[in-house]
Amino acid sequence: MFDREESDAGGSFAAGLLVGALVGAGLALLFAPEKGEAVRRKLGKKARRVTESAREVVEDAAEEVRDEVARRRREIARNLGV
Repeated sequence: MFDREESDAGGSFAAGLLVGALVGAGLALLFAPEKGEAVRRKLGKKARRVTESAREVVEDAAEEVRDEVARRRREIARNLGV
């Protein structure tokens, strides 16, 4: 069955991913031996990758929710004899 704990997993993962990216970016700025411009360029690339990964997680979670809603509708219709 599909329960609330399973449905929150995608959102929790995405939030953790974003927090981890922010912490990592901050640490990179503090400890980077490179010049500021190079660090900013690398952080920009990393931020774009993280954003894309988060978008994919959200899209996957949304697809799972749509599939579950459709399955539940079919189940309800079958139980009601519609």
